[in-house]
Amino acid sequence: MTEDPETGTYKDCMLMSHLEEPKVTEDEEPPTEQDKRKKMLALKDPVHTVSLQQFIYEKLKAQQEVLGEQGFQSLMETVDTEIVTQLQEFLQGF
Repeated sequence: MTEDPETGTYKDCMLMSHLEEPKVTEDEEPPTEQDKRKKMLALKDPVHTVSLQQFIYEKLKAQQEVLGEQGFQSLMETVDTEIVTQLQEFLQGF
């Protein structure tokens, strides 16, 4: 994750899109067929297609639904306060 200095929010820098074309400068060679195959393979990997923020948010929401509000709060009270603070900052905007 990288933090956007203007908004203070986090962006998942591992996400890739099949629509993104690599930026080629004059000094660089255009992508080879091997590069294109690597990108197509990477697009099938969940690490490049699933947003970490969205994944964590959905998992926490699912756990909250399973345990109920009170049970979830009890569980979260057992988590280290620094971790809770980091989660809140990380999930800001969701």
